[in-house]
Amino acid sequence: MIIHIDVNELLGEFKGRWRLGLIKSLSIDDATNAIHGWFEEEEVIIFKFKNYGFIIDNKYNSYYISSGSAGITIKIETGVSNNNK
Repeated sequence: MIIHIDVNELLGEFKGRWRLGLIKSLSIDDATNAIHGWFEEEEVIIFKFKNYGFIIDNKYNSYYISSGSAGITIKIETGVSNNNK
């Protein structure tokens, strides 16, 4: 499964192309049901899945996450132990 999140769907100050390039180490957090990253040496939440009405649970899946000027792309592979890259 591929999920694409447009830069305009990011939370608050993180909307837009220029700031996304400054966020490092993106990951999905099961506890907050959100995408976290590091911005200016602080962990931040940049996207909340619950705002779109679904829960993402990656305990029994693996995912690959990348970001660029078009937004964030997540590739989820089912049935694979969580080995994020």
